[in-house]
Amino acid sequence: MRKWILTICALLLMGAGRPANGGELLKARTGGIPNRYIVVLDPAAFDQKEALGSARGAVATKRLADGITQRFRARPVEVYGHVGQFLVAAPERVALRLAEDPRVLLVEQDSRIQISAIPSCYDRTTSNFPLANSYDPVSPQTIQCWDPQLSCSDNWGLDRIDQRTGSESAHTLDGKYYFGANGQGTHIYILDTGIVGTHTEFALPGGGSRIGNGINFVPGQLSTDTYDYLGHGTHVASIAAGRRFGVAKGATLHPVRVFDQNGGAAVSTVISGVNWIVGNVQRPAVVNMSFNYLKSSAPSDTTALDNAVRQMVTSSGIPAVNSAGNWNRDATLFSPTAVSEVIVAGGLDWFMNQRWGADPVSGCHNNGCGSNWGPAVDLFAPTTDVLAALGSGENNRACTLTGTSMAAPHVAGVAAQYLQAHPNATPAEVESVLVSMATTGIVQGNLGGSPNRLLFTNF
Repeated sequence: MRKWILTICALLLMGAGRPANGGELLKARTGGIPNRYIVVLDPAAFDQKEALGSARGAVATKRLADGITQRFRARPVEVYGHVGQFLVAAPERVALRLAEDPRVLLVEQDSRIQISAIPSCYDRTTSNFPLANSYDPVSPQTIQCWDPQLSCSDNWGLDRIDQRTGSESAHTLDGKYYFGANGQGTHIYILDTGIVGTHTEFALPGGGSRIGNGINFVPGQLSTDTYDYLGHGTHVASIAAGRRFGVAKGATLHPVRVFDQNGGAAVSTVISGVNWIVGNVQRPAVVNMSFNYLKSSAPSDTTALDNAVRQMVTSSGIPAVNSAGNWNRDATLFSPTAVSEVIVAGGLDWFMNQRWGADPVSGCHNNGCGSNWGPAVDLFAPTTDVLAALGSGENNRACTLTGTSMAAPHVAGVAAQYLQAHPNATPAEVESVLVSMATTGIVQGNLGGSPNRLLFTNF
């Protein structure tokens, strides 16, 4: 059994109601916030010069939001101008009328979602955590790892993704991480719980750090407080671009904090983060989203978050990577995982190159344990017992975590490596390169219809 299972997962199940005309209303069955609804505007409501992601698009979103809410006597709470959405405070009867407006694509009840972290990873009183001893390695970096559960002092995933053959459990990897590109000049946005920016993993050799501008959208807190009080975002950031444990060791990291210190968030808060990234992005950039939540009973239903992420990728040209999820279920059931334009990372176990959760002997083969699967998954990346930065006040410790939350930042790091030499690459080009470069036929076990591709880098 794995000690730590970590990905931001929502325990949200939604039901859909369709008005006679106009869009649709998605009503939360669990976790719903009373009298709060996210309104997604129909792209057809915008003029050609008001493209989403542009300044004119943001102004048009505000104009439409004001007009629609005045018509139905709703109260706008927040406008997400760069992705064409807004939040209203209104009873359900008004939300149903909003959904009938021809300028509205859908209305979704705002809901609480929750991180599924096991907090003992971050509890220094119950566990002993190794020193990160972060340094600035040169290629090839020596990866000190024998058994990832017992004796790794590095991220075994770095060793796995830079060679076509071999197995960590069979000790046939070469114990090195080869890299030419380190992602310098690129930007990785960590949409998560924040980052402990003072951790040695993110320090620069001459002083300072590689933490760029960020923001905090957790209600009731300072927008400048991007500190990670839980640890998830710090661990993810370390895998993507940490000095010792990371893939793209020179990339700039941006904390976009949308989950609070208890691992909770409203869907609208997450959309606030997406909207901010679109309006403030420094390019070339890639966004890491190590979270997802269960969609409505109809997998084909598009959620507000689906729509916002799709706009970020297609209209604003920002590549995004998403973890597949940890329920051992079809990834198309989850948001924003089902968005086809997003690069979805399934989980690889260090044991025999298996899909995490595919082996029934491991006891991790039912809902709630194991990588999600299916056609929404684009490729697999290291997931189990991954060593990276511990989000704590000590600033120099590491811990081991398991979950597809760990797979996504491996992929985001490789995307940053590619963007370093191809800063004008489109999201579709980034996805195509990562998919075409992937090692095929090596992932073992029941893949549930997922493509047999393993992340590979020779950048």
